[in-house]
Amino acid sequence: MKVKLFVALMLVAVATLVFASAALAVSQATIDAIIEDAKDGTIDGDWTAAEIRAALEYLRENAIYQQYTDLEGVLEDYLASLQAPGEQEGELAFTGGEILMLLGAGAGLAGSGALLRRRRS
Repeated sequence: MKVKLFVALMLVAVATLVFASAALAVSQATIDAIIEDAKDGTIDGDWTAAEIRAALEYLRENAIYQQYTDLEGVLEDYLASLQAPGEQEGELAFTGGEILMLLGAGAGLAGSGALLRRRRS
């Protein structure tokens, strides 16, 4: 019984690490600073493309910014200026992160199913 509990806890820990890695990308304070920087219509700070994308995602999820400001356009223009000539917007490099997340989720579900099936027998 202790071995099963240990395996279940390990699966939960692995799944937590897999899903938490995406959540730690950009802090809310950075997103707020980018939005504050873009309020005058230009971006004066030196922000990375990942930080601008996170701020864009935040703006797209917030109805107030969608309705009453054009900050999304300002951030999109700045993001376009960061790209090298000839690059297509919207395509990200393949990192394998999606595969790791799917494998982690699949292993967690398979392990949980195996534990539940053994308990019923």
